[in-house]
Amino acid sequence: MGRAIGYCRQNDHIAVSNNMGKVTIRQRDNLDKKIKSLKEAEEWCEVIKYSPCGKYLACGSHDNAIYVYDVSNDYSLYYKCAKHNSFVTSLDWSVDSTYIRSVCGAYEKLYFDIQNKNFDSSGMSNTKDFVWASYSIRQVGM
Repeated sequence: MGRAIGYCRQNDHIAVSNNMGKVTIRQRDNLDKKIKSLKEAEEWCEVIKYSPCGKYLACGSHDNAIYVYDVSNDYSLYYKCAKHNSFVTSLDWSVDSTYIRSVCGAYEKLYFDIQNKNFDSSGMSNTKDFVWASYSIRQVGM
C-alpha cells in the first residue's frame, strides 16, 4: 500500500512509501522495477518531495524526522532533519533547493538549511524573501 508518492521529472523516478517506512524508487515507465529501497525511516512517510533541481529527495516520516537523500549519489542519505516533536505532515522546498520548511502534528513550523545541513531557528525571518516551489504550508504569523 502506497502512503506517499513523489515524482522527479529530471530522471523520471517515482518514490513510493509503504506502511512500514520503506521508500522504493521506481522508473516511471516500468513501475515493477525497483531502482533502490530506502530503509532509514522507522515509520511510514506522510510526505515525499523531490527538490526542484532534482538532486534531492525529502521524505517526511511519522518518526518525527525528514530524511533527505542525494539522488545523484545513488540515493544515499544526505541529511536527517530531526528537530520535530511530532510526525511530519508537510514540507516545501525553496525554488533554489537550498531550504526545506516543514510542519508536524504538533503544528511546529521548522526550517532546515539543506545546503549547510543544519536546522535554522531563525528560518522564518531568514527565508522571508525566498520563493517556494510549493505552498503546502500555510503562511501564519507573517
